[in-house]
Amino acid sequence: MAVDLKMLLPKWFQNVVEFNELLETEAAELEEAESSIHSVSNNCYIQTADEATISLLEKRFGIVCQGESLDFRRSRIMQRYNTVVPFTVGFLKDRLAELYGADGYQVVVDGKTSLISIKITSDRYGAVNLLYNLLWDILPAHMQITVSQVNTKHLIGALSLGATVSGTKVITI
Repeated sequence: MAVDLKMLLPKWFQNVVEFNELLETEAAELEEAESSIHSVSNNCYIQTADEATISLLEKRFGIVCQGESLDFRRSRIMQRYNTVVPFTVGFLKDRLAELYGADGYQVVVDGKTSLISIKITSDRYGAVNLLYNLLWDILPAHMQITVSQVNTKHLIGALSLGATVSGTKVITI
Protein backbone atom coordinates (compact mmCIF):
# COMPACT_ATOMS: atom_id res chain seq x y z
CA MET A 1 0.00 0.00 0.00
CA ALA A 2 1.65 3.20 -1.22
CA VAL A 3 1.58 6.13 1.15
CA ASP A 4 1.20 9.51 -0.54
CA LEU A 5 2.52 12.17 1.81
CA LYS A 6 2.57 14.92 -0.84
CA MET A 7 -1.02 15.86 -0.10
CA LEU A 8 0.08 16.81 3.43
CA LEU A 9 2.28 19.60 2.06
CA PRO A 10 0.90 23.08 1.51
CA LYS A 11 0.26 23.79 -2.17
CA TRP A 12 3.26 26.11 -2.56
CA PHE A 13 5.67 23.29 -1.44
CA GLN A 14 4.16 20.52 -3.56
CA ASN A 15 6.21 21.45 -6.65
CA VAL A 16 9.54 21.75 -4.82
CA VAL A 17 11.71 18.81 -5.92
CA GLU A 18 13.60 18.49 -2.60
CA PHE A 19 10.37 18.16 -0.59
CA ASN A 20 9.04 15.52 -2.99
CA GLU A 21 12.27 13.49 -2.66
CA LEU A 22 12.18 13.75 1.14
CA LEU A 23 8.56 12.63 1.20
CA GLU A 24 9.30 9.62 -1.02
CA THR A 25 12.07 8.57 1.38
CA GLU A 26 9.76 8.92 4.37
CA ALA A 27 6.99 7.05 2.53
CA ALA A 28 9.28 4.04 2.04
CA GLU A 29 10.15 4.03 5.75
CA LEU A 30 6.50 4.37 6.73
CA GLU A 31 5.52 1.48 4.44
CA GLU A 32 8.15 -0.71 6.10
CA ALA A 33 6.93 0.31 9.58
CA GLU A 34 3.32 -0.37 8.59
CA SER A 35 4.32 -3.78 7.24
CA SER A 36 6.05 -4.59 10.53
CA ILE A 37 2.99 -3.50 12.49
CA HIS A 38 0.78 -5.79 10.39
CA SER A 39 3.22 -8.65 10.90
CA VAL A 40 3.18 -8.19 14.68
CA SER A 41 -0.60 -7.97 14.64
CA ASN A 42 -0.89 -11.15 12.56
CA ASN A 43 1.47 -13.02 14.87
CA CYS A 44 -0.81 -12.36 17.85
CA TYR A 45 -3.24 -14.93 16.46
CA ILE A 46 -2.41 -18.50 15.55
CA GLN A 47 -4.69 -18.45 12.49
CA THR A 48 -2.63 -15.67 10.87
CA ALA A 49 0.82 -16.26 12.41
CA ASP A 50 3.84 -16.62 10.17
CA GLU A 51 6.05 -19.70 10.01
CA ALA A 52 8.62 -18.39 12.52
CA THR A 53 5.93 -17.82 15.15
CA ILE A 54 4.36 -21.23 14.49
CA SER A 55 7.81 -22.82 14.90
CA LEU A 56 8.22 -21.08 18.25
CA LEU A 57 4.83 -22.33 19.45
CA GLU A 58 5.64 -25.85 18.26
CA LYS A 59 8.87 -25.73 20.23
CA ARG A 60 6.96 -24.69 23.38
CA PHE A 61 4.59 -27.64 23.00
CA GLY A 62 7.36 -30.06 22.06
CA ILE A 63 5.88 -30.66 18.61
CA VAL A 64 8.25 -31.84 15.89
CA CYS A 65 7.41 -30.54 12.43
CA GLN A 66 7.82 -33.12 9.70
CA GLY A 67 7.21 -31.07 6.60
CA GLU A 68 3.48 -30.46 7.09
CA SER A 69 1.78 -27.44 5.59
CA LEU A 70 1.56 -24.22 7.58
CA ASP A 71 -2.25 -24.54 7.84
CA PHE A 72 -1.94 -28.05 9.27
CA ARG A 73 0.66 -26.84 11.79
CA ARG A 74 -1.63 -23.98 12.84
CA SER A 75 -4.50 -26.43 13.32
CA ARG A 76 -2.34 -28.71 15.43
CA ILE A 77 -1.32 -25.84 17.73
CA MET A 78 -4.94 -24.70 18.05
CA GLN A 79 -5.84 -28.26 19.01
CA ARG A 80 -3.20 -28.22 21.76
CA TYR A 81 -4.53 -24.95 23.14
CA ASN A 82 -8.10 -26.22 22.99
CA THR A 83 -7.36 -29.40 24.91
CA VAL A 84 -9.58 -29.28 27.96
CA VAL A 85 -7.88 -30.67 31.00
CA PRO A 86 -10.35 -32.71 33.07
CA PHE A 87 -9.79 -30.90 36.35
CA THR A 88 -12.01 -31.47 39.32
CA VAL A 89 -11.05 -31.90 42.94
CA GLY A 90 -12.08 -35.55 42.67
CA PHE A 91 -9.84 -35.98 39.63
CA LEU A 92 -6.92 -34.43 41.57
CA LYS A 93 -7.55 -36.72 44.56
CA ASP A 94 -7.66 -39.79 42.29
CA ARG A 95 -4.29 -38.88 40.77
CA LEU A 96 -2.82 -38.21 44.23
CA ALA A 97 -4.10 -41.58 45.47
CA GLU A 98 -2.39 -43.23 42.48
CA LEU A 99 0.90 -41.56 43.36
CA TYR A 100 0.90 -41.68 47.18
CA GLY A 101 -1.84 -44.08 48.26
CA ALA A 102 -5.21 -43.26 49.81
CA ASP A 103 -3.67 -42.10 53.12
CA GLY A 104 -0.56 -40.48 51.66
CA TYR A 105 -1.91 -36.97 51.12
CA GLN A 106 -4.28 -34.28 52.36
CA VAL A 107 -5.97 -31.73 50.10
CA VAL A 108 -7.67 -28.52 51.18
CA VAL A 109 -9.33 -26.40 48.48
CA ASP A 110 -10.40 -22.80 49.10
CA GLY A 111 -12.53 -21.79 46.10
CA LYS A 112 -12.92 -18.19 47.25
CA THR A 113 -9.20 -17.45 47.17
CA SER A 114 -8.35 -20.03 44.45
CA LEU A 115 -5.90 -21.76 46.78
CA ILE A 116 -5.15 -25.46 46.91
CA SER A 117 -3.08 -26.72 49.85
CA ILE A 118 -1.62 -30.18 49.50
CA LYS A 119 0.29 -32.05 52.17
CA ILE A 120 1.97 -35.29 51.18
CA THR A 121 3.30 -37.78 53.72
CA SER A 122 5.29 -39.94 51.33
CA ASP A 123 8.99 -40.44 51.92
CA ARG A 124 9.35 -41.64 48.35
CA TYR A 125 12.33 -40.16 46.52
CA GLY A 126 11.18 -37.38 44.17
CA ALA A 127 7.67 -37.26 45.68
CA VAL A 128 7.46 -33.47 45.45
CA ASN A 129 8.75 -33.43 41.86
CA LEU A 130 6.12 -36.01 40.90
CA LEU A 131 3.48 -33.84 42.50
CA TYR A 132 4.57 -30.67 40.70
CA ASN A 133 4.68 -32.49 37.36
CA LEU A 134 1.10 -33.61 37.96
CA LEU A 135 -0.07 -30.16 39.06
CA TRP A 136 1.47 -28.32 36.07
CA ASP A 137 -0.38 -30.69 33.76
CA ILE A 138 -3.85 -30.53 35.31
CA LEU A 139 -4.36 -27.39 37.38
CA PRO A 140 -5.94 -24.27 35.89
CA ALA A 141 -3.54 -21.33 35.66
CA HIS A 142 -5.43 -19.15 38.15
CA MET A 143 -5.03 -21.61 41.05
CA GLN A 144 -2.43 -20.90 43.71
CA ILE A 145 -0.70 -23.97 45.08
CA THR A 146 0.82 -24.58 48.51
CA VAL A 147 2.58 -27.91 48.88
CA SER A 148 4.32 -29.42 51.88
CA GLN A 149 5.89 -32.78 52.52
CA VAL A 150 5.81 -34.34 55.99
CA ASN A 151 7.87 -37.40 56.87
CA THR A 152 7.62 -39.22 60.18
CA LYS A 153 10.15 -41.82 61.28
CA HIS A 154 9.63 -44.02 64.33
CA LEU A 155 12.91 -45.11 65.91
CA ILE A 156 13.28 -47.63 68.69
CA GLY A 157 16.20 -47.25 71.08
CA ALA A 158 18.20 -44.51 72.70
CA LEU A 159 19.03 -41.54 70.59
CA SER A 160 21.11 -38.48 71.45
CA LEU A 161 20.58 -35.59 69.11
CA GLY A 162 21.52 -32.00 68.70
CA ALA A 163 19.04 -29.85 66.85
CA THR A 164 18.58 -26.57 65.16
CA VAL A 165 15.42 -24.91 63.97
CA SER A 166 15.26 -23.51 60.48
CA GLY A 167 12.67 -22.81 57.84
CA THR A 168 12.66 -23.26 54.11
CA LYS A 169 10.28 -21.75 51.65
CA VAL A 170 10.39 -22.92 48.05
CA ILE A 171 8.56 -20.87 45.47
CA THR A 172 8.40 -22.21 41.96
CA ILE A 173 7.53 -19.62 39.35
